Amino acid sequence: MILHRPPGSRHTLSDTRSPHRAGLSRSPLSNARFLAPSLLALGLATGAHALEIPYDYHVKCTPENAIFGHFSKTKKPVLTVKSGAVVRIDGGGGNKWGNDTDANTWLKENKVPITIESSPVLTEIVKALKESPNKLPPVEGAPAGTGGGGHFLIGPIYIENSEPGDSLEIRILDVTPRLPYGANGARPGGGGLPDLVPRPYGKVYLIDHKRNAAVFNENIEVPLAPFNGVNGTCPPDSEGPDRRSGPPGLFGGNLDSKDLTTGATLYLPIYQKGALFYTGDCHAAQGDGEIAGDAIGTANSVIYQFILHKGKTLKGPRAETATHYIIYGLDPDLDKAMRNAMLASLDFLKEKEGLDFLPAYSLASAAVDYHVTQFVDKTLGIHAMIAKKIFVKDTSTYWYRTARF
Repeated sequence: MILHRPPGSRHTLSDTRSPHRAGLSRSPLSNARFLAPSLLALGLATGAHALEIPYDYHVKCTPENAIFGHFSKTKKPVLTVKSGAVVRIDGGGGNKWGNDTDANTWLKENKVPITIESSPVLTEIVKALKESPNKLPPVEGAPAGTGGGGHFLIGPIYIENSEPGDSLEIRILDVTPRLPYGANGARPGGGGLPDLVPRPYGKVYLIDHKRNAAVFNENIEVPLAPFNGVNGTCPPDSEGPDRRSGPPGLFGGNLDSKDLTTGATLYLPIYQKGALFYTGDCHAAQGDGEIAGDAIGTANSVIYQFILHKGKTLKGPRAETATHYIIYGLDPDLDKAMRNAMLASLDFLKEKEGLDFLPAYSLASAAVDYHVTQFVDKTLGIHAMIAKKIFVKDTSTYWYRTARF
């Protein structure tokens, strides 16, 4: 089954050590840290933003904490925590101006009402982009000054006592955009229709928090549903050193799963000592499929709670919301990703309800929805959405409730 805690149980967030790392601080709200899970369970924090939810630690967006385009098991952890710790992580992103364009010129041309100098968040992002040592060398033949690209990630976070064969539960307490805009685009040869894109194209969406929307134009708004596209433990050694962050894997990573927003829970296998959790690739909203190759990219602050499950081994990523169990299937071939999602969801139904293959197969055909998570990350994704309401005698509780439930 998905890894449930017994009803009424609580992890004690007792790690009160004083951190002394660059870009890391104790939250001024840490004395109230026990309130976060209970407030969310009661549905009292459904409209909260990052600064309103108590947390134990704050990992900032700094050159030292940032890493670009890859996962490293040798990078010094930005933070070490015990199971149960609540951590705020400030992410980067929104830097769609590229290497050849002045950032302030790009912002002005796209009617974004800030400059690098007037925005502390953009100042942090630009500093990390310029000064971070955690970049891969440029690919052969790339122009001078390029390289080090790829996803803007923060990490790793080291989870005490975690070892290969354990699993990590990540409760997503809050996701809030840090910038007043997001952007996406398309390029020839990229996305789901690579042969039909005639030229590079970019689109900026201004973010209106009052309307909870990303503005496409005067007639169209996209509801905000912010999440981080990359959430992963460090990949196994079999994936090689400095594994690129583009394709997702059994460790999670670039799942680009739009349901992993506030109130969701992600469960990941652990392959390295300490788990070494990374997150980034911040989005303001995304459609299933992500067909142009990019969602509305921005910079988010997230608040995650990390819970270690000793000896609980998972074959791959799973997730959960207040209403659904989510099971992922991954493969470079979309048909095979679908097959993997079907098999994984049947395994889940056997674990949860004891259903053998044929009854589970019948139930999945009648009641399970299969969605294309993303179609553009080389390793493609299908996810099964299993509604909790079909299990009419299930008395399991879930830590998060929205006003509707």
